[in-house]
Amino acid sequence: HDKHPNYESTKYALSHYDNTQSVQHHYAHILGVMAEKQMTSKVLGVAFDGTGYGDDATLWGGEFLLCDRDGYERVGHLAYFKLLGGAKAIKEPKRVALSLLFDLYGEESLNLKIDTIKAFSPSELNTHFIAWKKGLNAPLSSSVGRIFDAVSSLTGVCHVMSFEGESGMLLEELYDSNVKGHYTFSYKEGIIGMLPMIKEIVEEKDHIVAISRFFNTLVEMIKSMHSLYDVPLVLSGGVFQNRVLLGLVLEAIPTAIISNHIPPNDGGIALGQMMASH
Repeated sequence: HDKHPNYESTKYALSHYDNTQSVQHHYAHILGVMAEKQMTSKVLGVAFDGTGYGDDATLWGGEFLLCDRDGYERVGHLAYFKLLGGAKAIKEPKRVALSLLFDLYGEESLNLKIDTIKAFSPSELNTHFIAWKKGLNAPLSSSVGRIFDAVSSLTGVCHVMSFEGESGMLLEELYDSNVKGHYTFSYKEGIIGMLPMIKEIVEEKDHIVAISRFFNTLVEMIKSMHSLYDVPLVLSGGVFQNRVLLGLVLEAIPTAIISNHIPPNDGGIALGQMMASH
């Protein structure tokens, strides 16, 4: 079963069986692909999704795992950011964007004349700033799915979602392959900082350029991490349902391995969990 203590499947497993084994969500994602491809050697797994319960009880989702069937090492991940309002942030991209703006500019964010700030009332902004500052109902996340949300709000595309994955789909439609180059990100001891990119997106006047370079930045990030490890690259997680991102990664790294028979989203998790239970 998954490591998340609140998943119904986890509760069911624990209440009905004595011999249970928890399997970390993103490790299961990568193992699912390895099972389909009958891979046994070490791989660098890139697991990008919305949310998965991490070993440190934070919400993972931008993970680089050096792994095989015997276990994994988390060799890289996005720097943590706060999800303002917890579960509400998953449906409201503007909350994720606001949190990143607070990380970047602190209280000065409240004076920015940008779409995200305009999506809140002044009283809401003050309340969220206090919550961010004190860490109230603001769980930590390293999720690429949530970064998609943030970018969709910063570029004025989507502040509140009507269905899961909407922000990514909208950004996908606006990608322009004629836009070259990528934004800046930092890398230190396995932690990938996205704030330099967020700053450049805020300062970018052309939203199409901002969105396109955002995609390019994710590809550059994967390329940089892969260059550190001489092992096959395996991609999984719901974010790789995004055809633009997946296409760009496969173009940049033609040897990258994806599943063909199991879905990259949570439909592939059970197979990965089975692979871990040996």
